[in-house]
Parts: sequence; C-alpha cells; structure tokens
Amino acid sequence: QLFFETGEECCEKYYSSDPNCEKIDINNMNQNSGALTTTTTTTTTAATTPATPQPSRKPTPGPTAKPSNQPIPGPTPKPSMQPTPNPTKQPIPEPTPKPTIPGPTPEPTLQPTKFPTKSPTRKPTLPPQDVKWYPRSSGSGKECVQGGDYPPSFPLNGWVYETETDCCKAWQLNCGDKDVKWYPASSNGQNVCVEGTGYSWSFVSNGWLFNSEESCCDGMNLDCTPLPEKWYPTVVNGEKACIFGEVESYLTSFDSKGECCAAYPLACPTTTTTTTTTRPAVVTPPCQPSGGKGCHWWPTLDDEMENVKCVYSSDWPIEAADMLYSDHDTCYCAFNDC
Repeated sequence: QLFFETGEECCEKYYSSDPNCEKIDINNMNQNSGALTTTTTTTTTAATTPATPQPSRKPTPGPTAKPSNQPIPGPTPKPSMQPTPNPTKQPIPEPTPKPTIPGPTPEPTLQPTKFPTKSPTRKPTLPPQDVKWYPRSSGSGKECVQGGDYPPSFPLNGWVYETETDCCKAWQLNCGDKDVKWYPASSNGQNVCVEGTGYSWSFVSNGWLFNSEESCCDGMNLDCTPLPEKWYPTVVNGEKACIFGEVESYLTSFDSKGECCAAYPLACPTTTTTTTTTRPAVVTPPCQPSGGKGCHWWPTLDDEMENVKCVYSSDWPIEAADMLYSDHDTCYCAFNDC
C-alpha cells in the first residue's frame, strides 16, 4: 500500500519503530517559499506564521528597491511517490518461515506439440508381387493387363497368368493370340465352314468356333457335303497342269483330263512351240487387307461363268489359298492360254 488517508497511518505502516517519523502533506504548499509544510510527532501544536501587520495609512513613496524575497527560478519538482527508504531501526523479531519448496523448482515441462500425431496407415505395406497377367474391370467389361498390383487373393484363386493369351482365354476376352479353329464363313455366296484364325473376336463370345469341320457344320446347320472330284486346271510347281481332285464350284472343272487339256492346252504341253500373246497391261487396283488376309491376285469365273479371270482383293475364299499370285499375268496365264 502506497497511499493513506493520514500521515499517522503511513508512519505506522512503514516506520512503526521510529518516533520521529516525519509526515509530509504534498497537497499544502507554502506559497511564498514553495516549501512543504511539515509536522512531526513530537509537537503538540502546529507552527504558525506571524500575522500580517496593519497597512500604513499612507502609501509608501515608491516601490522597494528589491523585493523582500527573490522568486524561485522555476516551479518546485514534484515529490517522489515512494516514501523515504530509511532502514528500520530494529530487525524483524523472528526469521521468515522456511520456503515452501526446499530446493530449486525442477525444470518446467515441455510445451505440448501443436498438432496431434498422424493416424496410423490404413493398410500395411505389402511385399512386392511377381509381374503377371490378370483380369481387371474396364468400363462395363474386363480386360487383361500386366503388372504386380493385383489383389493378394488372385494367385490363390488362380487368376494370374504368364501370357496375355492365357488370361484372355480364361476369361473369354477379345484379346491375345487366336487359336486355329473351324468357323462359319461366306465363300462365293455360300455359307461354308473353314479352318484358320481369320474369324472375328465376336465368334469367341458367340460360341461360333469349333474343333472340327463336322462339328462346325452341325453347329451352324450347314451342308458340308464333300466337294466332287474332277479335272481342273491349276499351277503345280510353277507349271500349268490339269489335275484331278476336289474342286470348288466356282472353278472350271471337267469329267476327264482330255476335256481339261482341250480347254487349256498350255496345261498339257505336247510341243515346244511357244506362243506369245500381247495383252494390255492391267493396273493393280487399291486394296486393304481385311479379316487377317492380305491382298493377292486370285482366279474366279467371269460373268458368263465360262472363262477364268483374275481379281485383286483380300476377300479371296479360303479354298483359293493355294492359288494366290503377286501379279495379274501369272494368275491369268495359270488358267488361260498366254
């Protein structure tokens, strides 16, 4: 406490053992000297200034040479707010009590972390898996992909594969290498069963692939009666010849070799006479491979179904696979007199 209602309270608080405690009232200043009015505890009456004498009846002849008191050069400084730090006359009768803590306080605890620790990982890290082919959802269907990020249950279920083809076959997907199968096809306007890999992927899902010609014909309700055996012109080891065997209906055939040789003398040479026939050059038309088959010259009957002509395309029937040529003249001369 620094402020009191009376000086006695202040002396009693801070200087109770000093009978000469001085009490200073900072609110009562002597207007003439600027000094503070003080009282002591040893006086019983306050000191008073002498009364001002009666003024003279006449004014003084002039001002005094010097004022009675020189004014102070400036206002007095403000008194300090703290009381005079006089030491106590007597020591405190008893020592202060022991401190509550016998020794220094231990080190303060560390501040808590600003953020909580992160949550544990949701799934444990799995060991690396072998790179395999496996099925994966793709849109509304599935596809076979290669990698090692398949679910751990796939090897247990036998759903991982060494090759793309194995995966595609296991899941009946349109990918991988095609197997050689019998399948329905169109040949010169007729539905027949042929063997090969030229089928569409849709044949896999539709169940139109077979292991034999007979099962293909039965499964597709086709007439697979064996072709008749007749004489027909062809090329054997680069030489024209009339041979006997199964022949397609679109090729010219004969009941006897004589009839074949009469129609195609170059297929049955009897002399060494060489006849050269000049024909206009044939321009190879544009063609695009399709159905797994390339573009070739191949024989077929003309519009009158009497003579053999050669066309360039990729839609040749499977039966003409042994009669494909790289140029028109070679194809034409194989079945006509050149």
